[in-house]
Amino acid sequence: METLNLILLTLHNLTRWVVLILGIWAIGRAVKGWLGKQTFTSADNRSGLLFTTAFDLQVLFGLILYLTRGWGGVLFQGFGAAMREAALRFFALEHIFIMLIALGIAHMARTLSKKAPTDVQKHRRAALGFGLALLLTLAAIPWPFLAQNARPWLRLFGLQI
Repeated sequence: METLNLILLTLHNLTRWVVLILGIWAIGRAVKGWLGKQTFTSADNRSGLLFTTAFDLQVLFGLILYLTRGWGGVLFQGFGAAMREAALRFFALEHIFIMLIALGIAHMARTLSKKAPTDVQKHRRAALGFGLALLLTLAAIPWPFLAQNARPWLRLFGLQI
């Protein structure tokens, strides 16, 4: 089980960077298309697809970790105590809750952008939705410079940077 957790932590950490890069790419394409009044192309659609797919994988790895590392049990064993301790509250509730909301917004943005009647509206919906999803994601990441919830920048099979 420890080896599986190590692999999942590595994948969860690496996928974080993939999600951030693809999110920036998808938002950049959408903003450029929106402001430039460009045609919504298959490459625009693909950027959103790759962003949401990577996000799906990220959340899947996170949910498995959540269940196997006991964060969910923390809430059921002592909800009040978990809510009083900031780090426990962050990982047992806030992190996963915000990430699930961000994932839902990213998928909603992708769906709404594909169904918009005009190309400019497609780009605008993608830009705003992906932007909000990425903003929430950035807020829910346990960045190393936040002492309270700090995690390393990179985890590679036990090596932490």
